[in-house]
Amino acid sequence: MQRSILALCLASLVGAVDLDDRLRAAMAQVPRGGEAAVAVWNCRTSAWVVIAGDPGPLRLASTTKLLVAAAALTELTPDFRFITRLHALGPQQGATIPGLGLIGGGDPTLDEHFWNGEPERCLRQWAERIRVAGITRIDGDLVIDNRLFRGPIRPASYPSDGGNLTKWFSAPASAFAYNDNCIDVRAVPTAPGESCRIETRPRSPRIQIENRTRTAAGSGDARFMVDRAAEANVVTVGGSFARATAWFPVAIHEDPDLLAGDAFAAALRDAGIQLTGKVRIGPVDPRLGAKLVDQRSELVPALTLMNQRSQNFYGEQILRILGFRRLGEGSVAAGSRAVREACAPLMGEDVATLTVLDGSGLSYGNVASARALCRLLASMDAHRFGPLFAASLKDKPHAGVTGQVKTGTLATASCLAGYVDGRGGRLAFAILLGQGTASNWGWGSALREKLFEMIAEAVR
Repeated sequence: MQRSILALCLASLVGAVDLDDRLRAAMAQVPRGGEAAVAVWNCRTSAWVVIAGDPGPLRLASTTKLLVAAAALTELTPDFRFITRLHALGPQQGATIPGLGLIGGGDPTLDEHFWNGEPERCLRQWAERIRVAGITRIDGDLVIDNRLFRGPIRPASYPSDGGNLTKWFSAPASAFAYNDNCIDVRAVPTAPGESCRIETRPRSPRIQIENRTRTAAGSGDARFMVDRAAEANVVTVGGSFARATAWFPVAIHEDPDLLAGDAFAAALRDAGIQLTGKVRIGPVDPRLGAKLVDQRSELVPALTLMNQRSQNFYGEQILRILGFRRLGEGSVAAGSRAVREACAPLMGEDVATLTVLDGSGLSYGNVASARALCRLLASMDAHRFGPLFAASLKDKPHAGVTGQVKTGTLATASCLAGYVDGRGGRLAFAILLGQGTASNWGWGSALREKLFEMIAEAVR
């Protein structure tokens, strides 16, 4: 027994030395001015295998979501639920209530991912519950209580060049969020030569459409052109189509809570429920009337989607919820501080290298050392919620080795972090690469893959 343990320790030592040499040789190819750091931790022996390259903070890109996931599991716990509640704003009189209030809980999952490709399915279910309660008339307003979140709906540190803020990955956060806070558009042909009908998700009169489409007579379609104005919810749609297009998303510019409320008002109308008032923002007192809907969505599936699809919107929603839970304020600033504070025990003194500016990693100022990120992974591996954390990551097998990873990519950064499991054990690793002042950036993604393969082969 003692011999087998000694042999295993010697084999691990030899493997570690070999991996160290191979990684350093590969990183020696980084061009002048380039940034590169790798850290590898042996989860079996609880020891560092390799710490190589830049010791200081480098850009994290979407590996920032690992911090949000770790903070959410340890701070909120897997039992946490996103809660959206609907209340009558007074006693029900026959089939009428004097108004309807919705209290937003920051739920990111009211979208196609969790509703079988139909985000409106959720809203239709709510409307049906209200109808089953015997209500067919709302004699007043639909009031959206969005006080859970406050401050800017996007981080000020988001890149704004190149139309970034109109893209789906820059969608804003809101207490009542629907359809990933994007405006989806599609063109539906009418009669040949006539404009196509443009449909939107959400259905909202606050969305203005510039329709430059035509219905084609044949079977050929032109490229679907969709563009949102820089400072408004104005969407220009162009192209020539003989068949309906797929949905195309752009980020909402402003008023996401109101657009979500408009979508729900449309679902109420579809259910035969008359809304005499308007959709507006305001406080909702749940004591005024009966609770009609209590929507509860699980945290862990949301974290899994955030990590495996690298969904920025989910990261921003959860960041603000962490800010509210830990500091009493659902803002970008409070959420960023809450994530850093929650990750501090997991990173130890290496947290000094960490800067968090958002929940998605889209901001270029999200930085940490590779050692700090790897230490977070090592701590989560030993944590009671470690299996849930690892399961939220994306599978990346290599040559018989199981990999569970999170990627991160920006215009000047290429990152990969996670775990590899094989016959030789289990390693946690972090690879952070950046263009820095190098004259080109063609080497980043290729080196990232090469370093991962070397790490995976060490436990094969």
